[in-house]
Amino acid sequence: MNHTDFNRLLNKYLLGFAVALILSILSYVVVTGEWLGNAVTTMAVLLFLATAQLVIQLVCFLHLGFEGRSRNRTYTIAFTVIMMLIIVIGSLWVMRNLDYHMGMSSEDMNDYMQQQNKKGF
Repeated sequence: MNHTDFNRLLNKYLLGFAVALILSILSYVVVTGEWLGNAVTTMAVLLFLATAQLVIQLVCFLHLGFEGRSRNRTYTIAFTVIMMLIIVIGSLWVMRNLDYHMGMSSEDMNDYMQQQNKKGF
């Protein structure tokens, strides 16, 4: 590897790191700043930012460029999409299940916790 190739690779890594960092900070600010107000719009923006970050990481760090056709690249992208769907759908399923089973008011929760505390363990 000569000096020019090294510099090109280093620039690609630094650009990928900077863009990934900016996308992460932007996601954090969108959620904590409550810029959009609507939960559905916020989720859509977060999904877009997550997809953009996935593409940046695939191109800059895993070197899956869009030139030529490669079976390994196709398998890698398919595996990544499947794993992303499993994680997202599984997380939504768990959160919905917790919301359903723990969906009581704070007063009801305090009463329940005091009743359980009186039982002793």
